[in-house]
Amino acid sequence: MEPPFPPFMTLKPIVDPAARDPSTKFPLDGITFDISTMPQETLIAYGEAAPVLHSFGGVEIVRLSRNLVLKYGRSVQASEGETMKYVATNFPGVRLPRVYQCFNIDYPSYFGVKGYIVMDYVDGRCLDSCWDHFSPELQKNIAAQVAVMVQELQSVRLSSPGVISGGISRGTWFSDYGAGPFTTKEGFEKWLNWKLGLSKFFKHAAMDVPDIDYQDFVLIHGDLSPRNLILDTDNQVWLIDWGCAGVYPAIFEAASAKYQIHFLDFAKLLLPLIYNNVDEMVQLEACQYGIHRVSHSLPPE
Repeated sequence: MEPPFPPFMTLKPIVDPAARDPSTKFPLDGITFDISTMPQETLIAYGEAAPVLHSFGGVEIVRLSRNLVLKYGRSVQASEGETMKYVATNFPGVRLPRVYQCFNIDYPSYFGVKGYIVMDYVDGRCLDSCWDHFSPELQKNIAAQVAVMVQELQSVRLSSPGVISGGISRGTWFSDYGAGPFTTKEGFEKWLNWKLGLSKFFKHAAMDVPDIDYQDFVLIHGDLSPRNLILDTDNQVWLIDWGCAGVYPAIFEAASAKYQIHFLDFAKLLLPLIYNNVDEMVQLEACQYGIHRVSHSLPPE
């Protein structure tokens, strides 16, 4: 069984220039259709014929038409699309692509499925390619826009953690293999405290770090970085790539931004603008060794 992020993958994404060329005729251009009811087999066939916007680490994003993209692959889950639908319905101030269809098919991979998400194409610049060329004023404006959307996501308190439609939790704080699924506060905290205990046992965390006991949960994006931000022609920021999103403690958003590999200057701008409790950050950081170095160790039943 292949791991979720193969070590032999290329270090840079594959991009077909035709996917952004205005003269390109995309597979669905000129065809009358209802994208929300198009059969899955038909969508998959069109996706295989479409030019690639982005291909990296088991994720393909292809351009179906001038207005639509298909995201699919062995590292994609339909739950990402369901989360995006939930956000669009409940948090109108959060800018993200509209989702029309999302589904999984059985596939012999680490997660056992290959996911497909059909959504709007957001015309603009992905900020990973131009962030370093922006003025400090524009960078601050972008961070402020993201912070407003994060604050809206965190304005609704929820009682149970996990992925919106169920499934494995993914992202910086769940190891490369994912964790869970989590359905209760008690189960989530038991897992985290087990990781904290492992970190202490292997002397990678101070013995006086208190056990974790979160009071409530919020919806987080889970991977805030310029590579997941698009700046449109009106200088409005859109959030893309919701594969790590879920219902978790608010500190997880700040911690995920802080520990991204690239664009640490973006994190420094964002962190003072969003929930970032110092004690909770230290507590979560103390779990790192147990999460990442003893990733397959689970608390006893």
